[in-house]
Amino acid sequence: MVSGVSDELSGGIIGFLPDATFVIDTEGVVIAWNRAMEEMTGVAAQDMLGRGDYEYALPFYGVRRPMLANLIFLPPEELADRYDHIAHVGDTLVVDIHIPDFQGRGAYFWAKASPLYGAAGEVTGAIETIRDITDRKMAEQDAEANRRRLSDIIDFLPDPTMVIDTEGVVIAWNHAMEVLTDVPAAEMVGRGDHEYALPFYGQRQPILADLVFLPPEELADRYDHIARDGETLVVDIFVPAFRGHGGYLWAKAGPLRDAGGNLTGAIETVRDITERREMEERLARSNAELEIAREIQQSFLPDVIPQLGGYDIAGRCVMAKEVGGDFFDAIPFEVMALGDETLGVLIADVAGKGVPAALFMALSRVVVRVNAHVHPDPARTIEDANDVIAQDASAGMFVTMFYGLLSEKRRELTYVNAGHNPPLVFRGDGMVERLLPTGIALGARAGREYTSSTVAIGAGDVAVLYTDGVTEAIDSLFGMYGEERMLDVVRAHDGGTALEIVDAIFAAVEDFCAGEPQFDDITLLVIKGK
Repeated sequence: MVSGVSDELSGGIIGFLPDATFVIDTEGVVIAWNRAMEEMTGVAAQDMLGRGDYEYALPFYGVRRPMLANLIFLPPEELADRYDHIAHVGDTLVVDIHIPDFQGRGAYFWAKASPLYGAAGEVTGAIETIRDITDRKMAEQDAEANRRRLSDIIDFLPDPTMVIDTEGVVIAWNHAMEVLTDVPAAEMVGRGDHEYALPFYGQRQPILADLVFLPPEELADRYDHIARDGETLVVDIFVPAFRGHGGYLWAKAGPLRDAGGNLTGAIETVRDITERREMEERLARSNAELEIAREIQQSFLPDVIPQLGGYDIAGRCVMAKEVGGDFFDAIPFEVMALGDETLGVLIADVAGKGVPAALFMALSRVVVRVNAHVHPDPARTIEDANDVIAQDASAGMFVTMFYGLLSEKRRELTYVNAGHNPPLVFRGDGMVERLLPTGIALGARAGREYTSSTVAIGAGDVAVLYTDGVTEAIDSLFGMYGEERMLDVVRAHDGGTALEIVDAIFAAVEDFCAGEPQFDDITLLVIKGK
């Protein structure tokens, strides 16, 4: 009976099978060894048929030992205790195994063994089929190694990054993504069905990485807010559900391909740019506010300087920032308790820059104008102005100021220099006179006394009132423009109008700085006798 079965098995069905297959009887004697088994092992069927004592294990293990087919004969409980790596499908056993010594190179095999039954239902033998799955296993190991390398690289990236395969299953979720979403990689890797969208949108929906798989025309039709750079997609979007209060996210996604160029997945990098966007919005509001402040401050400067008979007067102020602390003024006689033919002239420099200096400048200008209306003596005007300013000045805030009354009738300037750069008076004979300080800067201390001085401004004389932004302008070598260069410009243009002298000084300073940024406000007021 066994012989008949053996002939049928070896010569018929089993011989036809493409997988390497052998059959043993209940005594462990080989009764079938097909051609595919001959090719796998290099052992001919005639050399194996009828052999027992585990000889069929020699081509695989190099030693005599049980094969999977032998385990068919073990009681189920013993099999479970001794071979927990073997899968059971009914009475069939299945295993994946690595045999390191197979043909000197080692190999991975998949094997399946089942019992053979006689007519009465008794077990008469066992059949085992074996497949060499080395190539598949090596490919799987290479793929796993590549996945691990990719995962290591992605985990190293500072930006939150995730990878999905073409089925939308997460295969990488780096540490930065864990921090961003509060979702550990262990809870996300292997998940699909758009679960990775939940930490961002609070619901399952496609994210940018999913859109990588869409045809370009469909993407363009449905997602016109997404930018394309080749195959890479970029988006900047507000996500209302992010972290419960909404946030701005920047994301970039691109395809992943294997060595053959086949699409294997998509990678997406996300950045939380909420703070940056909020800062940009604050900056935009601040810039708008600064622009309003600049316009208000510019309104404090005279659009047109009142002209006084016998004099040509011009001035200009250029701020280093949107707002600054320099200013000049020309106060017509209608504003002051003076007679006709008198003009108040003022130039000042507030310590500091920006909005605080601009506010202090506005206070100083208004206070001086109010006191000029009350006092005909510049010294009294500045003394009272100083008392008011000192009371309102923050720590370290002060203003240097030159204030004077220019008289057409007397052809002279009565002035107070409160710690300001000494204005220069160029005489027609080439001499230069400096109008030195007659008191300290305003706001430093209340109750200070100031002295008025008088200087003649006759025909051909030029008085140049300036702030230190002129003389302390620097070039690329950190050299300062200085007073001497300004003197040279005035001498070279003393035949021109007051406006031409102002223009010449500004041009000379600009040429000297040669593109270097302006670090301080620059203000000039030129009075020329005629």
